Amino acid sequence: MLGKTKAAHLLVLCLICNVFSLAATANTTTIEPEISFDQPDGMHTISTLNLSGDSTVPLTSVEITVWNISQPDQWSLVTSSPYLDQVVPYTDPATELTRWSWEHAFTMESVDCTCYIEISLLEQTDLISFGLVAYIGDEHHRPVLMHALDISSSQMYSTKIFNDNSIDMSFNFLLPPLQIESLETSELILSNVRICPAPFGICSESYTTLDSTDVTFDNLLAIEVDANAQSIQDGYYLLQVQIQDVYLTLSNNITQFVVLDQSKPSVNLTAIDEVVESQPILVDIDVDDGYEGSSYTITWSITEPDGTPRAVLDSEILEDNRLYFEPTKAGEYRVNALVRDIGGHLVTVIHNVNVSNIVPIIEIRFDGFLVENGSTITVPSSGNWTFSANTSFDTSNDQGTLEYTWYVDGKTLLSGKSFLVSDDIQQTNYREIRVQVTDDDGQSSDLSFQVVLQNELDSESNSGSILASTVSLLFIFSIAVLVYMRQRKQSESNTGFAKWTERGKEPKN
Repeated sequence: MLGKTKAAHLLVLCLICNVFSLAATANTTTIEPEISFDQPDGMHTISTLNLSGDSTVPLTSVEITVWNISQPDQWSLVTSSPYLDQVVPYTDPATELTRWSWEHAFTMESVDCTCYIEISLLEQTDLISFGLVAYIGDEHHRPVLMHALDISSSQMYSTKIFNDNSIDMSFNFLLPPLQIESLETSELILSNVRICPAPFGICSESYTTLDSTDVTFDNLLAIEVDANAQSIQDGYYLLQVQIQDVYLTLSNNITQFVVLDQSKPSVNLTAIDEVVESQPILVDIDVDDGYEGSSYTITWSITEPDGTPRAVLDSEILEDNRLYFEPTKAGEYRVNALVRDIGGHLVTVIHNVNVSNIVPIIEIRFDGFLVENGSTITVPSSGNWTFSANTSFDTSNDQGTLEYTWYVDGKTLLSGKSFLVSDDIQQTNYREIRVQVTDDDGQSSDLSFQVVLQNELDSESNSGSILASTVSLLFIFSIAVLVYMRQRKQSESNTGFAKWTERGKEPKN
């Protein structure tokens, strides 16, 4: 039992240690690697090179190398080591974080050079290195030109952008230890500033030396180039800087990628002026910044007809310089484009597009037949019937929001339904039905028609039949009487017997 308890305690202890180990590992991985030297740049030593410093990360997998850089822009290996002589962890009292102090020594007998000592972290995905310039021995020493100390390593090789006529940069420089570093000596330092156009990262022409360049030495090498005076147009360039000391010994070259962008870009916007609802609007922008390889960004926005601004959707941007959207409301849309070039110059262009609304088109159907405006429709007085306006149509953005209002004999009967059925009408005597279809812009269309009930037609038809029968009978009777009278008259006038008359009884002569 006691053995099981000890085993359980040991397991818990191991788990706790693992947790702390993981936490410590997580903390160390989030710290930015940095290795510092206790010795200053430009240190001078003979025979033995003693180095020391601090690190923010463990130095378990490093390489320390000494390079001979006595020839400008040419490095040769002097010596190297796959480990440091001594690495000791300690806790920084200010931050309470773990740091590591290190020491290393190289024997440099019979070595005379301008050298660069480099410590590389081999465990990193990207090789990270830290270095120091040292003058070893008494010969082969030269000036060393370096980027300003306040510039991070990522900025050293980034493009520098200048948006006015002045290109100004500053560099650190080291002079050999046997030279007297005084103002008078610094004034004897010569500088050489060269430039070439490089729209695609390499020189498209040979380097040209810039004359009348302002160069000052006051702990830093400050260079200022007047682009207008040197006739440098906007564009991408490679700027190369080199110095010579009082003994005319050349330093290394520092090449900097620069962009000169003094002018605002020329922006031309092309788009349609008038469309109808749901018709797509295409906007194109043409930007010319005046030099090859120029780049720019466009920030789009749209102001709705009610004055509400909105950002554009990703789906509405076809390309960097092309916008495509469908208007959903009638009125004036304002398309805004803010163009920013690489020099930070801003150009705003605005284009107004007038969007017209299309009035709804009404279609009424009864028993599948289309009802025309002003027509007369016969409906049964009993039974069910339906007038449907479902096939009425408008633009796609308005189709789903159409409002229907039905009127009977000029009075509102029903709203919100696209059809009218017999049960919706309670009155028995009505003559006219009208429907009004309204879209979301408030524009509407009307259609009206007359309605005749089937029973009215039947009674009118019966009355007409009786009247017609009566008239017919009277007409026939009249004809018969006339024929009879005519025939009787003719019979009396056409008889063949003589008519005797009675004489009076008078005496004969």
